[in-house]
Amino acid sequence: MSPSTAMIPVRISNNIKQMSFSSIGKSWSDQRGITGLETAIVLIAFVVVSSVFAFAALSTGLFSSDKAKETHAAGLAEARGTLELKGSVVVKVSGTTGASGVVTSIEFQLSNAAAGGAIDMTPGNTVIKYSDKSQSVNMNASTEFSAVNVAAFGDSDSLLEVGEIFQITLLDMTSQLATDLGTNKYFTIEVVPPRGAVLFIGRRTPVSLEVSNGLD
Repeated sequence: MSPSTAMIPVRISNNIKQMSFSSIGKSWSDQRGITGLETAIVLIAFVVVSSVFAFAALSTGLFSSDKAKETHAAGLAEARGTLELKGSVVVKVSGTTGASGVVTSIEFQLSNAAAGGAIDMTPGNTVIKYSDKSQSVNMNASTEFSAVNVAAFGDSDSLLEVGEIFQITLLDMTSQLATDLGTNKYFTIEVVPPRGAVLFIGRRTPVSLEVSNGLD
């Protein structure tokens, strides 16, 4: 083999080695650039998703807070619209008294228990339910019951306001009831206002009825 032919493979081999190392370095540099871009994309996606979840959580919290405030306000309004019985229930007789007497009217007085908002006592807006073992009657007209402020303070409208005392009178009971309310008989009265709790009253008539009878 001649010297010139032996030198050729060596030069080719060196060129190959130089090309190989150069290609590897360039490839490594390209891979690092791609990896950095992917990381940035992942971080941006993470920030966007976190922002969406944070907004959703904040919106839910604000909505829950608003609903809690509404519930609290509604509960407060109900509590401040509660009726309270003042004094005795009085049953009256306009005809025969004694053991055979029958009740012709019932009177009692109410105030606002929590000294809160006005309560509309207009018949129809407020309903009164009378019940005994024989019957149950709803009273919702001015011919069936009246509601009048009897306190020195206040006005003459149908709103039960702070400081006022309304006298409720169940009228003409002998016409409203199919069975008369006689002696020694238990009866109940439910006052149902347009808002607030229902006021329940339960009493028993005496064994002998006078013209006016206070039932405590």
